Amino acid sequence: MSMVRLVNVTKRFGKITALKQINLSIEDGEYVCVLGPTGAGKTTLLRIIAGLLEPDEGEVYIEGKKVNGVPPEKRNAAYMFQNFALFPHMNVWQNVSFGPVIKEWDPEKIENVTSEILEMVRLGDRRDAYPHELSGGMQQRVALARGIAAGARILLLDEPFGALDARLRVNLRTQLRSLVKDQGLTAIHVTHDQEEALMVADRIIILREGRIEQIGSPQEIY
Repeated sequence: MSMVRLVNVTKRFGKITALKQINLSIEDGEYVCVLGPTGAGKTTLLRIIAGLLEPDEGEVYIEGKKVNGVPPEKRNAAYMFQNFALFPHMNVWQNVSFGPVIKEWDPEKIENVTSEILEMVRLGDRRDAYPHELSGGMQQRVALARGIAAGARILLLDEPFGALDARLRVNLRTQLRSLVKDQGLTAIHVTHDQEEALMVADRIIILREGRIEQIGSPQEIY
């Protein structure tokens, strides 16, 4: 089943057409990278899937359901910003459990789910730490854990390693792909880094000037 499907999606900002007639289908459990230069429309595409922007034309489907007009919190997708967007006044535990708390889950379930996910991302011993006390790599894992804890099946990753140094980026690429695959999640990962896309993607979408130029496996494209 297609986890995400876009049909003839177009988005304009004034006289600029950021996305032009995008047709795209992403399968359940796929790790897809959207690759392209600055201004290609990558982040606009991600924000439309997330519900942070609405298309001017076309339809967006998640898990087979049309979601045009559906707010972000009801799309079963977690948007991970480049700066991780953690709550600075909350510790690791509070950041990760934020979604379940807002959704008023049973306290015991919140405890169990949050503990399990923190162990999964190897941050169980940092549950009381605040974001400013964590390395960039740890903050990235907290942001990922928060998305998973909220029950999201789709991770929308906007240049997730852009703020990190080169050595850490290489390590986290492998860790992130492993976590996504182990949890059976679907990931859509925006990057301008060709090497990064080749390392993590099942399929690569090359976007240029708002149009899909090519789609294929890393082997097919390179």
